[in-house]
Amino acid sequence: MRRNVAITFLVFMTMLVAGCGALTPTEKTDLEQNQPSVDEPLTLAGISLGDSTDEVEQILGDDYRRETLHADGSWYGEKTACWYYGGDNIEIVIGEESGTVLQINVYGEYATSAGDQVGDKADQVLPAYEEKYRLAKDHFEENDLPGWFVVEEGQWLIFNFKDDGTLLNRSIAPDDKVESIHLVYEKFMH
Repeated sequence: MRRNVAITFLVFMTMLVAGCGALTPTEKTDLEQNQPSVDEPLTLAGISLGDSTDEVEQILGDDYRRETLHADGSWYGEKTACWYYGGDNIEIVIGEESGTVLQINVYGEYATSAGDQVGDKADQVLPAYEEKYRLAKDHFEENDLPGWFVVEEGQWLIFNFKDDGTLLNRSIAPDDKVESIHLVYEKFMH
């Protein structure tokens, strides 16, 4: 009897080990593919807020169009320029004095570090971020801002689902498509 139990246990353990070995570390479930990584900071097109101009050029290259944005420094507290890559698929706001990324706006082609991009549906994108990050709140009434996430203290990731000239999503239907994605410092969202 003990022998049968031992053999059954060995067979069970062999099947368990073989089953666990069947999944390679590179295979991911559909849910895991859209999960923001816990270990990596969230990026847009491989760029983070605070990156230097050299880092931007290392990642995206030097084929961009540059325009002065706020020459008087009134909005960001310093003179700024906007670098446009891929036509107008991405805008990167650069502080002229700090030489760092102050804002990233994506309108096509580029993705978040989790693989989400313009054109994806709300029900494919939002659940992973809602699980990991808290919603940002407006500065006036402290209401939740749907599609706006606090990814680090003072940094917000915004999924815009309405092509209405604002970034506000009053309501988001599951099949609404991402119109643009923005990585911003909270302090400039006033």
